[in-house]
Amino acid sequence: MWFRNLLVYRITSGNITLNELEEAISQSPLQACMQTEMQSRGWVQPHEEHSNFVYALGQQWLIALGTEKKLLPVSIVNQHAKERITNIQHMQGYKPGKKQVRDIKEATLIELLPRAFAQRHKTYAWIDAVNNRLIIDTTSPSKADEFVEAFLKAMHSIALAPLETKTSPATAMTRWLSGDDLSSVFTIDRDCELQSMSDEKATIRYTHHELSTEEASRHIRVGKRVIKLALTWQDKISFVLYDNLQIRRIAPQDILRESNESDEDLFASDFILMTAEASQLISDLIEALGGEGRSS
Repeated sequence: MWFRNLLVYRITSGNITLNELEEAISQSPLQACMQTEMQSRGWVQPHEEHSNFVYALGQQWLIALGTEKKLLPVSIVNQHAKERITNIQHMQGYKPGKKQVRDIKEATLIELLPRAFAQRHKTYAWIDAVNNRLIIDTTSPSKADEFVEAFLKAMHSIALAPLETKTSPATAMTRWLSGDDLSSVFTIDRDCELQSMSDEKATIRYTHHELSTEEASRHIRVGKRVIKLALTWQDKISFVLYDNLQIRRIAPQDILRESNESDEDLFASDFILMTAEASQLISDLIEALGGEGRSS
C-alpha cells in the first residue's frame, strides 16, 4: 500500500477523531450512477476486506473517494444525433435550427446513457493525525479539488490549506543544482527539468543524466530555473519534487519492499512502513525548504 504521489495539505483548524471521521464519510457512500447521470461520487472502503470506511493503524488513517463515470464518447452521441437530424430534415423539408439541433443532442445523450458502460476509480488519501496532514495520492489538480471538496463537505469543522514552505521549491532546487548545500538526508538523482522565466518558457529536460554543477550553472546564469528534480531520501525512497511542491513518482527502494507476508499482513505492514517513512520524508523536505510558511 504505497502511494505513488504525495499532495500535502495542512489541517489548519478543527480536530478529527477516528469515530467522527468514520461516521461522517459513511453517510455518503458511492452509489451507482442513475440512468441519466454521467458521474457519481462517494466514499468507499479503502481495503476491500474491511467494511470500515477508514482503515486505521494507530494515528494513521487511510480513506478513499470513489468515482463512477459513464463511458459515452462524444463521437457516438454525435453519430446518433446526426442520424436523427437527417431524418427530421427529410420529414420537415429543411434543416433543423440551432436550438432544435441542441435539443436533439441532449435527447440523444439521455437516451444513450442507460446503455453506457460505467467505470470506477478510487482516489486514496492518508490522514496523518499526529502531524495534522492530509496527503492525497494524485497528480491531478481536478481530482485533488474533488477530494478536498468531498472531504470538507463531510467534515464541516475542518479547514485545509495546501502545504507551503518559506523557500519555494523552484528556488531551493535551483540553488541545490548550483552547488548550494543540500540536507544530508537527500541526494540529487539524474532527472531534472529547467525552464526559462521568459514568456517562451524554453525548457530543457535531462533523463538519466548526471548533471554537473558547471553545466547546471550555465543554464541558470541565462535565466533558467529548476522546476522538477529527482531526489532520493536516506537511500530509502526516490521521488521527483515539482515546483508546486508536489511529490511524484514515489519509489521505495528494495530495502523497504522485501517481505514474505500474506496479502492482509502485507497491506498492514506496507501502510505502517509507508506512513512512517513518508511522514519523516515530508518533515525533512519541509525543513530543507526553510520550514512551513508562505514563500517570499
